[in-house]
Amino acid sequence: MKKYSLVWRLTAICLAVLLALPVPGYGFMDSLSVEKEKQIGEEFTQQLQQYYHVIGDPYLTSYINRVGRRLVNQLGPTPYNFRFFILEDPTTNAFAVPGGYIFVTTGFIRAMEREGELAGVLSHEISHIYARHLARQMDKSRVVTIASVLGALASVFLGVGPLAQSLMVGSVAAGESAMLKYSREHEHEADSLGFKWMVKAGYNPRDMMSIFQKLGRRRWFEGGEIPVYLSTHPHTDSRIVDFSHQLSSYQGNLPPEQDPEEFHYFALKLEALTGNAAALLRRMTQESLRDPDNPRYHYGKALALSKMSRYDEADVEFNKALSLSPGNFLIERDLAIHYFNQNHFAEAQKNLERLMGAHPQDEAVLYYLGRIYQEKKQTDQALNLLEKVHNLNPTFIDVYYNLGTLYGEKGRIGLAHYYLGFHSLKAKAYPLALFHFRKAMPNLASSDPRYNEVRQQIARLTKMKVRVAN
Repeated sequence: MKKYSLVWRLTAICLAVLLALPVPGYGFMDSLSVEKEKQIGEEFTQQLQQYYHVIGDPYLTSYINRVGRRLVNQLGPTPYNFRFFILEDPTTNAFAVPGGYIFVTTGFIRAMEREGELAGVLSHEISHIYARHLARQMDKSRVVTIASVLGALASVFLGVGPLAQSLMVGSVAAGESAMLKYSREHEHEADSLGFKWMVKAGYNPRDMMSIFQKLGRRRWFEGGEIPVYLSTHPHTDSRIVDFSHQLSSYQGNLPPEQDPEEFHYFALKLEALTGNAAALLRRMTQESLRDPDNPRYHYGKALALSKMSRYDEADVEFNKALSLSPGNFLIERDLAIHYFNQNHFAEAQKNLERLMGAHPQDEAVLYYLGRIYQEKKQTDQALNLLEKVHNLNPTFIDVYYNLGTLYGEKGRIGLAHYYLGFHSLKAKAYPLALFHFRKAMPNLASSDPRYNEVRQQIARLTKMKVRVAN
């Protein structure tokens, strides 16, 4: 697929969302209710996945959602069902879509050095949604037409660049467009709320300040080029001063600074999956020469070698890492996945079943063990595990296909077409998705909540003028 720039892709997404949203007459909305926020967020996210590669690895998606939920749990009751996604894109960016959808790019994660910095970015984005900044501004500025929604989305996600300005010409008056941008007050509120969520969740908010300082230094050393995140989240310098004041007021009441080991394994897994395996191997080799007893570096080498199909060498590095860190669940799990990818199912199954005993809610363990049961035609066991994966992590896309085929084998036609429809939708196979949804509808009970989901998808795909081949 042609590699489009961040700006052009987001522009196309904005346009697609607006075309897909139901429009009663000319006006779009009287006010942006929470339900309408959720509708916009869902539509936007579905369109976003057509232009971006959304990371689908069960461990990576579960990790970022686990960090996000740790923060969300501090909010108290909220109408939003927060979900967190990783976009494969080299830019330094993160953004929150109305309704509780939060995205962070791989480029931004690579700039982070510890979990607290990731938590700092997520807590800030959570706070924008929690405080309903975009919704409040749209209501305040009387944004009521489709064109106005396009202008609002552009102002939030494209910042103040020339393309965003051109998108807003003719759609929102100059004064209104200024009101739709994140103001200093919005940023200050998001920082203050994020600071609070971090403290309550046990993170030291110094990490939030450190990631913003890092972005400022990057702009300086890269000749003044502004990272995307700073263009959509302005006033960074003054906000760092505010952070310093907040930190000083807490004195000794802050949680201790921590550096959870798991973040480093998460970052290496992400680099192995989305980066240059040869470059990762070189870096890990250099690091292991400097610090030969650090298991992380042998783990990183193993991931890189496995990605390069140098399986025997990867085996050696996995086992070297385990000899340095016996019983390390993160290493043991990836060694089992390594066996699975080589079709060594007996060895993979033995390891995964042992790991599941100690970690019964781990999505990656459940998924790969479910896949093995599926390969061995143990359909009921596979369905049990893969349904757990889906319930634990709805952002994990690959499991839809597995569930669809398994329900087909069980003769449960409605559920089979339901899951295959959503898998086809994520794969941009729109005619196939519409075919599956139409097959699912008469085979699902009208009382089943999935029935309404299917009906909505049929209406949306029909509106997009998708046609099913005869």
